[in-house]
Amino acid sequence: MKFNIAFLGPERIFNLRRDFILLLKYTLEDLGHTVRVSGANLESSCINLLVGAYFLNSEQINLITKSKLKYININTEVISNDMLNFNPDKVDFINAYLPMMKAGIARWDVILDNIDQYPKYDTSAYFLRWGYHSSMQEINHDGSKDLDYYFFGMLSERRKGILNRLKSAGLKGIADHSCPYFVRNDRISRAKINLNLVQDNKYSHVNSFRICYLLNNNCHIISELENDPADYLKYVETTSNDDLIERLLESIQNGTWREKGINSSRLFKEFNNIQIVDNLLHLSFSQNNS
Repeated sequence: MKFNIAFLGPERIFNLRRDFILLLKYTLEDLGHTVRVSGANLESSCINLLVGAYFLNSEQINLITKSKLKYININTEVISNDMLNFNPDKVDFINAYLPMMKAGIARWDVILDNIDQYPKYDTSAYFLRWGYHSSMQEINHDGSKDLDYYFFGMLSERRKGILNRLKSAGLKGIADHSCPYFVRNDRISRAKINLNLVQDNKYSHVNSFRICYLLNNNCHIISELENDPADYLKYVETTSNDDLIERLLESIQNGTWREKGINSSRLFKEFNNIQIVDNLLHLSFSQNNS
């Protein structure tokens, strides 16, 4: 088959979805498919994989719904109370986003908690798990490891509070809301520990984009406890907010972060992304997905 991965959001977010888009591209190519990455262009000769469609206005979304294009929408946001991410202004979920999803060949969702939401709207979706892929192993770890920690992701007020506590405890680190991926990867390579911090208490799901990219790259991760039905956190060191500093100091002082990072990546390989997507394609194209 021929696929086109279309990212429909702003360029600044395109950079943040880089890992996910490349993982899809490499995996589909390994399965023998032709893959284009077109940015915001939809292709009539391809099955379009839509990422970030919620950035479009209702008129633009409705044009996709009414088109004769073949597509699968990949949802990356929390679905709750007829909204995405608890925000009624993010997209017109009921009148635009939902009809567009339902008109597609299938619906893929990266958040396992969302899957139970779809039957409420007389439709269904398949969970798109993030798994290991050798082409995403990109980090060459810096032997000096001059950073105690690194965090990349939205710097919410909650996260800023935690990071200020780490600084006050004398820990040396960097946090980036957004930066070029090669800068991010350099900082990942320099950090003894990479952090996964809860953005806000209302967001209960694990950010698979962050966790799985790090797991793919021999990184020791310390994460706050989160709701994790997909079992991503079984490969990382988890802790409470209150004990976070103590766990960082312990791991740094005893030097176990090196071995833990390598071991985590080894175990993560049980989630083979090629097998995951191959199964997903069979499900999506062998059944009636209305």
